[in-house]
Amino acid sequence: MSDAPSRPVRFADLGLRVASGLVLAVLAFLNLWAGGGWAAAFISLAFVLMFWELHRMATGSQALTAPSLVVPCVAGVLALLATACWGTPTGLGVLAIGTVLVALVGGARRDWLTAGFLYMALGMGALIAFRNREPEGVWLILWLVLVVVAADVGAYFVGRRMGGRKLWPAVSPGKTWSGAIGGLVFAGATGLIFGLLAGWPPLRIGLLSLGIAVCSQMGDLLESAVKRRFNVKDSSRLIPGHGGVMDRLDGIMGGIWFFAICHSLGVNALGQ
Repeated sequence: MSDAPSRPVRFADLGLRVASGLVLAVLAFLNLWAGGGWAAAFISLAFVLMFWELHRMATGSQALTAPSLVVPCVAGVLALLATACWGTPTGLGVLAIGTVLVALVGGARRDWLTAGFLYMALGMGALIAFRNREPEGVWLILWLVLVVVAADVGAYFVGRRMGGRKLWPAVSPGKTWSGAIGGLVFAGATGLIFGLLAGWPPLRIGLLSLGIAVCSQMGDLLESAVKRRFNVKDSSRLIPGHGGVMDRLDGIMGGIWFFAICHSLGVNALGQ
């Protein structure tokens, strides 16, 4: 019998990741499809959980009643609900007031908490604003999410199968250039096919899909850098096989920021 070490199982966590990912996908799809209060409540919950994870990492505190946690969560939810009910300008006004309050209660981690608050609340607010666009809002979000998921799946399978040179070993030792390229290919193809089926301009949707894929990976790396700064592996253990909500939505955050900026500049998937 050979004493040679067995080869590592590259996809040992795949089953758990797929199962929990499917449950999350169904919940997200149902709430976002319903729109209105359901979508706003689901997105607001995601914001609260992400900020709770950031607060734990940045402050080391487990207290759920700390002002540096409660004030940002309440302010963010109010801004998101204002966006859902009365539109983006009102939501931004509430967010501006909330940002001042977050800075006042942030303590020693004021900079981290304020920056995280703005990054998360603006990203989630953009998601609500796009969902509120009728009748295409739900399709825009579905396209964006599918592109980000395709980038993640492509990077996961290609990177683990091919390996190779590390993308940014100081921040995320597990990510490779092969995985990043595989993710771009998967995401570009997925976004283009979805756009063609929806009747959207193919060149525009293909380029936007690639941009979203790149920025989703940047969002992933940004979250990895934050976790490395605070010496944690996962933002939490809320989602089996994935870690925390930040771990699952980091790519979505990067993608929605890219698409929101493009939209503010007059570039959107529908070419309108």
